[in-house]
Amino acid sequence: MTASSATTRLATVTRAGLATVQDGGRHGFADVGVPAAGALHRERHLQAAALVRGLLDPACPAIEVLHGDLSLRTHAAVVACVVGPAAWSVDGQAAATMTAVHLPADVDVALVHRGPGPSYLAVAGWRPPLTLGSASTDTFSRLGGAVVAPGYELTGVVDVVTADVGAFHRDLPTISGPLRVVGAGREPLDAIADERWRVVDVSRSGVRLTGPRLPAVATVPSAPMLPGAIQLTPSGEAIILGPDGGLTGGYPVAGVVATVDLDRISLVAPGDEVAFRAIDVEEAARARAERVALLHRSLTRVHLLG
Repeated sequence: MTASSATTRLATVTRAGLATVQDGGRHGFADVGVPAAGALHRERHLQAAALVRGLLDPACPAIEVLHGDLSLRTHAAVVACVVGPAAWSVDGQAAATMTAVHLPADVDVALVHRGPGPSYLAVAGWRPPLTLGSASTDTFSRLGGAVVAPGYELTGVVDVVTADVGAFHRDLPTISGPLRVVGAGREPLDAIADERWRVVDVSRSGVRLTGPRLPAVATVPSAPMLPGAIQLTPSGEAIILGPDGGLTGGYPVAGVVATVDLDRISLVAPGDEVAFRAIDVEEAARARAERVALLHRSLTRVHLLG
């Protein structure tokens, strides 16, 4: 079967919990006040992209499910996958996660999110509208993308060629231990490292933590921020900024969560405990490179369509 260039309805959402359209993010616009947004768990999103596009493509759109169920009805034959903690079915028959699956037209697809962290549904050929080059939804400003609700339509081109049905991802080793934070030797980071912090609230904007009593901190002149920055508030709480977090802030910054551990922030829930460990930039870069190499090796192609 060949891909058609005609734009058509691929599927319609019939039920949705807390879900948004996301891709790798909207980068390069921070100087004009536009956050990057993008997938909360970037590794899972890239795995989904590889299954429907054949490569780790951050531009691939997906529906990110943070809570609740997601259901849709297909209108055309498509290739799709679900990556993350969820169970999904096609017309009531269980389908495998982490695997590219062929969906006929006129079937009902149901996804039940289980956590921790987000799940991703990707569909080959889906082409949602772009804002500043990205389909991502900033849940704080409501810029771009879409908050997915019943009636939301996935439109694009019928494409069952770019993905190999049956391709799958191997599970990657779980990262455990304290969150690694760049900022070694800085007094604010020394104050929070190796202490236990309790998660109070979680959203795409960030994670709020409460923990040991720290010396009172005063606000500082507003400065640029980025995802993973750990802000210390005058009330003694800490905030780890997420992809929809503010681009500037007036709280002191204790450090920045290393890129290799950013996805782990999406896995926490209220009541969980979090600890930090200071590392330097070189160690953070090495850890990230090792994880990316594992991700590239995790995709297995299985040619079933001939």
